[in-house]
Amino acid sequence: NQSAYSLFHFQEAPSDQPVRHPCDKCPKTFSQKGQLKIHLLSHEGVRYPCDQCERSFSQKNNLKRHRLTHDAEYREPVRYPCDRCVKSFSQKQDLKAHLLSHDGVMFPCDKCTKTFSNKRHLKRHERIHDGVRYPCELCTSSYSDMSNLKKHLLTHEGFGFPCDRCSKSFTQKVHLKRHLLSHDGIRFPCDKCSNSFSREDYLKTHHLIMHDESGRKAH
Repeated sequence: NQSAYSLFHFQEAPSDQPVRHPCDKCPKTFSQKGQLKIHLLSHEGVRYPCDQCERSFSQKNNLKRHRLTHDAEYREPVRYPCDRCVKSFSQKQDLKAHLLSHDGVMFPCDKCTKTFSNKRHLKRHERIHDGVRYPCELCTSSYSDMSNLKKHLLTHEGFGFPCDRCSKSFTQKVHLKRHLLSHDGIRFPCDKCSNSFSREDYLKTHHLIMHDESGRKAH
């Protein structure tokens, strides 16, 4: 027997509207049967507890998202956004160096004609003139920049941290773990519109570009 709530939802729904799945214990309805099943757990008192604190959740995905706050390897890094463009940086000193480019400040190389907006980029470039190299331990290749060596190492079979759900591989375990969230369907929703993102820094960039401080869409 359907409850009064269930009968009400079926009778009131216009014929041209998509089918809704009503909860027989409260007024809520859902567009997908799977969503209704998850919702019913809240009425049955089913909870997913966090093993690192006292919090618990009615949905497993919410528990996974909460665990990011405990695990430093999973946690999204703090970003420092530039207030003059859409760029953001993982380190405050990188933001300060970037701001110099807006002011026209440049760092010239005293050994060639190149100039750089970031002092760290200049120092990295100077290694080329100093002959500093980062050799690969698996072959005879060497690189003037450590990041290029890391990219090269991925070309050697079995090196790095491969994803067991697709063909991607990563030089750092934290990057692999962050990537795995996309397979688990974990999303970071925007509280101002219907968009959601696979990474929190993408959400922050979206906020900066699309919404002003009042929450209205930027034009």
